[in-house]
Amino acid sequence: MKIKKLTIDNVKDYIDYLSTAILAEPDMMTTDFVDEETIIKALSSNSNELCKSLLAYEDNKVVGRLEYHFYTCIQDNYKMCYVNWIYTLPDYRHRGVAQSLFRELEKICLENNINQYFLIQADNEDAARFYGSFKESSSTNCMILRKTVYK
Repeated sequence: MKIKKLTIDNVKDYIDYLSTAILAEPDMMTTDFVDEETIIKALSSNSNELCKSLLAYEDNKVVGRLEYHFYTCIQDNYKMCYVNWIYTLPDYRHRGVAQSLFRELEKICLENNINQYFLIQADNEDAARFYGSFKESSSTNCMILRKTVYK
């Protein structure tokens, strides 16, 4: 397995993966279609606001993805990483894909002096088993407020 950062050079691989994921488990996705033009435009912009993605490759195709972003708290300079998304295609689960993505993320966090990473856990049996395998971590249930802001 190979882990690569998502760039404009491998965006087609990512788009293929996303299309496969939407067909495989539409209820697990945050969208119901792949807007190739918007994805390519966003990656081409090199915006610092854009989340970063790690892609897990097996057999020259993307089989998993971890998306994240960094931020720093102004009051104490504590550096955090928020994992927005972790997903492995169903046929590749229980093969170490997500663990490999998190190992690479931890290397990147160390390189960037990140103090801690966190994520909102999925609520299913496979996810609970996966999160339970993390060493030196803690998990708490917390309530989340979400509000979509409209213009």
